[in-house]
Amino acid sequence: MPENNHPLAIYCTACGAPAVYDIVKQDYHCKYCGARTDVKEPVKKLGAWRDAHKKSFFAEENSAEGLHVCSNCGAEVMIPAGEATGKCEFCGGKFVRRDFAQSDELPEVIIPFVLTEEEARERLSDWAKANTKEKEAQSVLGAIDKLRGYYLPYELVRGPVSAQVERMETFSDRKYRCEGFLNGIAVNTSKQLDNLVLDAMEPFEWTASRPFEFSFIAGQRVKLSDINAKTLEKRVLREVEEGFRPDVEKELQTTGVTMHMTAGNILRLPALLPVYVLSLGPVLAVVNGQTGRVAVSREKEEKVLSWLIEPTVLTLLVGGLLSLWNLEVGLMSMVVFGLIFFTAFSDGRGEEWRRVIFKTKKSRAERVQSKLTVTEGDNTLEDTTARAVFMEPVNGQDVPVKIAFYTPKRILKTLLMIAGFNLLPAIIAFLLDFEGTADYSYLCIWLVLSVPVTLILWVAVGRIRIYNYPSLRQILPDGTTKPVKSDHKDTDSLRENIKALTAAKGCGPIAFMVIFTIFMLLGTVAAILSTE
Repeated sequence: MPENNHPLAIYCTACGAPAVYDIVKQDYHCKYCGARTDVKEPVKKLGAWRDAHKKSFFAEENSAEGLHVCSNCGAEVMIPAGEATGKCEFCGGKFVRRDFAQSDELPEVIIPFVLTEEEARERLSDWAKANTKEKEAQSVLGAIDKLRGYYLPYELVRGPVSAQVERMETFSDRKYRCEGFLNGIAVNTSKQLDNLVLDAMEPFEWTASRPFEFSFIAGQRVKLSDINAKTLEKRVLREVEEGFRPDVEKELQTTGVTMHMTAGNILRLPALLPVYVLSLGPVLAVVNGQTGRVAVSREKEEKVLSWLIEPTVLTLLVGGLLSLWNLEVGLMSMVVFGLIFFTAFSDGRGEEWRRVIFKTKKSRAERVQSKLTVTEGDNTLEDTTARAVFMEPVNGQDVPVKIAFYTPKRILKTLLMIAGFNLLPAIIAFLLDFEGTADYSYLCIWLVLSVPVTLILWVAVGRIRIYNYPSLRQILPDGTTKPVKSDHKDTDSLRENIKALTAAKGCGPIAFMVIFTIFMLLGTVAAILSTE
């Protein structure tokens, strides 16, 4: 294993092996000796690294003194706005901007370019030719000669983060909490470029990072950091939110989620990272200058319509079942219940639009005897994506859990309750039919009421309860799970609902519905048992 030069790498204070962050215990854990490392230890280590680096770095500060004036021929040269380096057009001398050299945000680490500009064009061209049906690919092919390499300003971020998550439906007041750990994500600090597109071409290989020296950027284009600390924090949290989103949406079984992110005791390190950039107005194409991974933004956002699946399935299910009895009744039922289902499921769901970013697989670029080899695959580099772990209070302690809504047990219980409610008159009649003369065709009297009531209760009560009180399984240290109950109080139980109804003013209509339902139930039983 190559030595990790990345100053944010964290090692066990007992044996020196790599340490990993333990979300539950909020410290770093050594997989080899089991020792724990306090979260403040990496902060001390980074401070010591910075002090040592500054001493060696500023010993060479004179290399950056002749800014805007060529030290070779004395010519005055303008450095392009927003860039850190320049080149003398008279003698070819190279220099850096003085305010960049003396900036508080001076990069502390750098990852050198591996791909040449021509090799980056080949990677981007290969992507465009493989996606010729896309409008963006045609734009890229038409302007590929404008691709340019830059050392872009970044902040490397490592540390714990958390999020409060809610489903968008107005009926759901359930709040979930996620914990995660940023394992060295890179956040761009140039306001001209779209950070989400740049994020799509990551990860970088951090073992190749080096302490910053001016010799690395001689003759290279270098962009300056131009965002403030507040904007940077927003970018960090936005990038983490996008990293959390796939896990959160999968766990909560919906694309309609809102997240409020907060950061804990994180480490930050300014850096310069190699990127090839092609900006075409609304389309931004980038190539990772170290690994060769390509990312291209789509010109327009796409509307999210996945929430339509559930009401569509229910509408077709109801219409299909009733069509087996009568086609006209089935079609009419699809219209009526379709309106009910789509209205209920759209509650709290506004229009959702998502950025779509094309990207190639994760890759690693290596050069052997001047020949470049790019290997693609999900396991080529360490995954630095922030993963969301849901936490729930169980017996007074927050524990990591897996969330499920429609477990086999719940599905079976729901089906039995639906069948029992709709077949209740037949069940009662069967128990009272001592002579065996019951006519169960009269059950249709009850079904006229029970089927619509069942569907309405499911939409208005059943699914709400399922989503507000999910099934939880605690994640144990060995990776296995066990069922647990959250400390959250169940305020939506049958007992609580009955209390709320009896305490409510003007409950006359509710009492009438209860009496009418009992009347229909007894009438249907009597009709089934009638011998005439």
